[in-house]
Amino acid sequence: MMHPGLRIAIYGVLFFSVTSLTIFSTRFAGGLALVWPGTALATALFLTLPTERHVHAGAVLVALSTSATALFGFGPDWSFPLALVNIFEGWFIAFLLNRARPQRDFVESESGMVWLGFLAGIVGIIPSAVVGGAIAAQIVGGNVFEHAASWLVGHGLGTLLVLPLALLLESYSRADYRHVRDWRRVLPFTAILSFTALVSVAAFSQSLLPALFLPIVPLVLASFRFRRFGAAIAVLIITAAAAGTLASETGTFAELAIPLWQKALFLQFYVVILLLIAFPMAVAIQQRQRVMDELVDREAMQRLIADHSDDALLQLDGAGTIRFASPASRRLSGRDDVEGLHMAAFFSAFDRDMVAASLEKAAEQPGQTKILERSVEHDGETRWLEAKLRAIETSRSKASGFVVTIRDVTERKLDELQASREARTDPLTGLPNRRAFLDMLDSKLRTAEQAPFAFALVDLDHFKRVNDSYGHTVGDAVLTQIGRIMHDVASEDCFFARLGGEEFGIIATGPVAEIAPTICERLRLAIQQKPMSDNDGGSFHITASIGVAAIGERCSSSMAMQAADGPLYMAKASGRNCTRRAQDMGALASLGTQLRKPQVKIAG
Repeated sequence: MMHPGLRIAIYGVLFFSVTSLTIFSTRFAGGLALVWPGTALATALFLTLPTERHVHAGAVLVALSTSATALFGFGPDWSFPLALVNIFEGWFIAFLLNRARPQRDFVESESGMVWLGFLAGIVGIIPSAVVGGAIAAQIVGGNVFEHAASWLVGHGLGTLLVLPLALLLESYSRADYRHVRDWRRVLPFTAILSFTALVSVAAFSQSLLPALFLPIVPLVLASFRFRRFGAAIAVLIITAAAAGTLASETGTFAELAIPLWQKALFLQFYVVILLLIAFPMAVAIQQRQRVMDELVDREAMQRLIADHSDDALLQLDGAGTIRFASPASRRLSGRDDVEGLHMAAFFSAFDRDMVAASLEKAAEQPGQTKILERSVEHDGETRWLEAKLRAIETSRSKASGFVVTIRDVTERKLDELQASREARTDPLTGLPNRRAFLDMLDSKLRTAEQAPFAFALVDLDHFKRVNDSYGHTVGDAVLTQIGRIMHDVASEDCFFARLGGEEFGIIATGPVAEIAPTICERLRLAIQQKPMSDNDGGSFHITASIGVAAIGERCSSSMAMQAADGPLYMAKASGRNCTRRAQDMGALASLGTQLRKPQVKIAG
C-alpha cells in the first residue's frame, strides 16, 4: 500500500500540472476556467487518505492551487481565496461520498455510480459555486449568478469527467489488468482501441454528416469486452480525438456556430455523456459477470459435492418431478434412473399421497425445511429413508420447484427403535415395563365398551424372604425365571409386563379375555412347579397370588388397577398361592360404586 506522504506528493504534482494547464488554456472569456478537473483530483486524494492526513493534504493542495492561479489565472491578489474554495470543494465532495456510501463502491456498482454523479456533479459543488461566483464577480465584474452557474457547470462536468477515472485507477489491483497482461487478450484489446480511435477521428474530423453518435459503438464494444478498464481507455481515446479536431479547427466541433469557449464546453458535456453511458454499463456488466462466475463456481462445487455425497441430492419442478438427481439416487432408489419420475419413486407406491402432502406443505412455507421419514423394501431388506424438502422461494405465490436431500437413516432409526424398546422394557425380565403396560392399558380402556378385556395383577408370595434368605442375586434370578415363564405364555392377545418389584400385570384381549382366569391359573401352577436354584446348589419353590377382573366400560387406569387389586387382596387373604376373580369377592356392588359404576363382567 502506498505511503500517505508519497500519495500526497504524486497527487500534488498531478494537481498542479492539470490545474495550471486548465487555467491557462480554458479561460477564453477572461473569467473562470471552463473545465476544472482539479476538484476531481482533490476529491480522489481525500477519499484515499486517512482522515488524520486530510489537513496535511489540504494545506499542500491549497498552496499548489494558489500558485497555479497566481501564475496563470487572476494573479496573486485573489489566488488564495479561490484556492481555499477549490480545495474545500474537493474535501466536501469526499465527505458527502463517504457519508452516503461508506463502502466506497462508486465505480463498482450501479447505485454507487448514481451517488457519485449526484453528489460529485451537483450537490457537492453548490456551496463553492455560490462563494466562487461572488469572488469572480469581484474580480472581473458581471452578474454573481452567471459566474456561479459557470462555476457549477465547469466544475461539475470536470469532476464527472475525471473523478470516475481517478477512482477506477485507484481501485485497481494487479489482477484487474489481466485483460491487458494476458497475451491472448492483447490483440483484441488493441484492435478495439484502434477501432475506437479510427471511428472517433472519422466522426469528429468531418462536419457534413451528424456523426457524433458513431463513437458510441466502439465505446459500448470496449465496455462489454473489457468492462470498466476498456470503458475508461475508450473514453480517453474519444476525448483526445475530439480535442484534437477542435484544436486544429476542423470537423464537427470546430464548425459549430458558437464561440470557442462554448465549443469547449459542449465538447466537455459530450464526453461526460459518453462517460455516463459507458461506466454504468461497464459496472453492470462486471457485476453480472461476477455473479455468473460465482454461479459457475457454486455449481461446480455443488456438482462435486453431489457426485461424492452418500445422500441423494434432487431438484424437483413445481409438480414434484425430478429434474436433477445425484449419483447416490440410484443406490437409494433402487432404480437406474429417476430423472423424470416423481419423488415418490424413492418410496413405496403407498407413500405417494404422503410425499405429495409433504411437498404441498413445503410449498406453503418456502424457505422452511420439511422432513419425511419412511421405510422401504429393497431386495428383501427394510431400509429407512429421510427426505428433507425445501421449496424454492420466488415472487410468485406458487413454488417454482424444490430442492431435496434423501439419505439412508436405517442405522439411526434402528438405534432409536432400540432405545425406545429399552425405555419400555424391563432389563431384568425382558418383559414390557410399567410405562409400556400403562400405555397398553390406556389404549384398551379407550375402546373397552366395544372390546371388553380382562385385567390381572400377579404378586409373588413372600418374595422378601427370598432376598433375605438367599440374597438379591438369587432374587433377581427368580424374577428372570418368572419372566421366562410369562414369555412362554404371552401371545398377541395376552400381554405381560413387570410393574415393579415382584408385581406383574396381565392384559388379555379378544377370545383370550374370556379364558383369562384359566390362563392365570395355569400361570400360577407353572410358577409353583418351577424349581428355583439357590447359591448352594439346592432348590426351592415360590408361589404367586393373582387377581383377575373383566373391564367392559371406559374408566381411568387407576380404577382399572383397583378392579384387579381387590381380587388380588382376596387371594392373599385366602392364604396366597391362588387365583381370585372379581366375582369371588362377594362385594361386587360395593366395588362397582367405588369404580364409579364401570361395567365389570364376571370372567370365566
